[in-house]
Amino acid sequence: MKKSVILLLTILLIPSILAIDISTSKEAYQPQELFQAQITGNFLKITNNNVFIYRDGKVHPEPTIKGLTKQNNIYYFYSILPNEPGNYSFRIEGTQYLERGIVKSEDIVTPINILLEDESDLYINPGFIIAQDDFSIKVKSLFGNTDLTAIFEPTGEEKQITLIEQVEETLNFKLPLLGPGQTKVTINDYEIPIFLIKNVELPNNNLEFIPHIIEGTITPNNDYHFSILIRNPTNRNLENIAFASDLTTNFNPSTIELLEPNQTTFINLTITIDQVEDNLNGQITATSGEDNFYLPIAFIITSNETEVEVNDATDLPTDPSTPPSTLSCSQLGSICFSDQMCEGDSVESLEGSCCIGLCVEKSGSSTTTYIGIILIVVLIILIIYIFLKARSRKKLKSAEEILKEKQGKYKKRLQGKKVDGKLDSV
Repeated sequence: MKKSVILLLTILLIPSILAIDISTSKEAYQPQELFQAQITGNFLKITNNNVFIYRDGKVHPEPTIKGLTKQNNIYYFYSILPNEPGNYSFRIEGTQYLERGIVKSEDIVTPINILLEDESDLYINPGFIIAQDDFSIKVKSLFGNTDLTAIFEPTGEEKQITLIEQVEETLNFKLPLLGPGQTKVTINDYEIPIFLIKNVELPNNNLEFIPHIIEGTITPNNDYHFSILIRNPTNRNLENIAFASDLTTNFNPSTIELLEPNQTTFINLTITIDQVEDNLNGQITATSGEDNFYLPIAFIITSNETEVEVNDATDLPTDPSTPPSTLSCSQLGSICFSDQMCEGDSVESLEGSCCIGLCVEKSGSSTTTYIGIILIVVLIILIIYIFLKARSRKKLKSAEEILKEKQGKYKKRLQGKKVDGKLDSV
C-alpha cells in the first residue's frame, strides 16, 4: 500500500515541462494576420516540417509563410495566416514527446478562428528574428489606414509611420554591439521576439573564416570537432597567426606561421562543452601581430541527442536546390586541371570539387609523355628500315650480272689496275 502511494505521488509530482503547452498571441485573427505561438514540452524531435496550419481537417492547400525556432527550451512558431476567414487549427504532427514519462505521438491541435472584422490588425513578417546583424521587418495594415509605432527595446530606436491599407512597408533596425540574449521589437500591440547572437565588431577584413559562424544544436558534456578554413584575402603575407577562444577549445595547428595572399588552409578545432542549460555563445580569436580577427560561436543546447546538428567547412552543401550559401572555388582555393592533382584537401564548391592547397602535375605524367615520344620515333625508324630493306631486296643482281661484273674486274687486274673486293667467288 505504501509503495502504491509513493508511486502515485511521484507521478503527480513530475514537472509540468513534461506536458505540452501551447500559448497563442490572440484568441481570434483576421485573414493574413500574424499568428504566434509558444510551445513548451519535452519533444524528442520537432522541426518546421512537423507544424502546419489546417482547415477543415486538411493542410491548407496554399503554402503559408512560417518559422520555428527553439530558444531556452521554448519553441517559438509564427505564421502568416491564410487570406480567407474560417475555422482553422494549428497542428503539430509526425513527432514524439514525453507526457508524464510516457512517449506519445498523437497530433497536438490548437484551434484558430480567422474572422473578417473591421479592425486595424497587422500583417508582420517575420514573427521572430534571430539577429546577428542589422535586421528588417515587413508590415502591412489589413484594414484601413493605421498609425504604427515600432520600438526596438535594447536601444530605444523608434519608427513611426502611417500604413495605407494593404500597402507593405519595411522597418529597418540597427543592431548595436550586444551580447547574446533575448529582447523584442514592440509594434503597436504585437511583440516580435529578437534572439541575439553575439555581435562582434570586425576591425578589418584581413582574414576570412569559412564558415563565417560556428553554430548548431548540441548536447552538454561532449566534445565537438570542426574543420575551419582560414583565408588571406589581402595582397600581403600574414605571419604567426595564433588562435584562442573564450570556450574550452583545442586547436590543431595552434599557430599558422605564414599565410600568403589568397592562400587558404584548414585548422581543426575541438570544443569541449561542459554541463550547461542555457544556449552558449562565444568566439574564436585569431591574432597576427597587433591585428585580431573574430569567428562567432552560437550553440543551442538540447538534452535530446536526435536534435544534434553541427556543420563545418567540410559540410558545404552539394544539392543544387540548396540556397547559394555554398562558396565559389575562387573563395576557397582552385580547380585542378585533368592532368593535375590536388596536393591538400578538397571540398565541394559552386563549381564542383575545389582544391584547398596546390594543384600539381600528376606524378609520372612528364615521363609518360617522353616515353610516348621515344616510342613514336623508334616506330618511325623501324618502318623506314623495313621499307629500305624491302626495296634493296627488289634490286638483287642475277648470276649472269655478277659473272659479268667479275670478268670486268679480272680484266682490270690483268691491266694492272686496282680492283676493290674479292675475285674468287661468284
